[in-house]
Amino acid sequence: MENNFNSVDFMDTLIGGGFTDQQAKAVTSAVLKLIDSHLVTKDYIDMKLVELRSASRVEFRSAISDLKAELIKWMVSILIVQTGATALMFTFLH
Repeated sequence: MENNFNSVDFMDTLIGGGFTDQQAKAVTSAVLKLIDSHLVTKDYIDMKLVELRSASRVEFRSAISDLKAELIKWMVSILIVQTGATALMFTFLH
């Protein structure tokens, strides 16, 4: 993974602060490993956003189809009740 950490400047700062060469190299190595294991790249974020968008679309389409099915059930029920009420009205009026 590419990062913007300048290890030479970091080591120089540690040496300037009283670390030995060996200590500065060890700390710099540990910091680089930590950065590499916890940094997230733009490509990774873009990939996760695409996954999230596609998952959201699937969930949205599923919710819409569930709502359509529920609406159809209610409309058919209302149609049956309305047909029955109309038949009763014709029966009582004739």
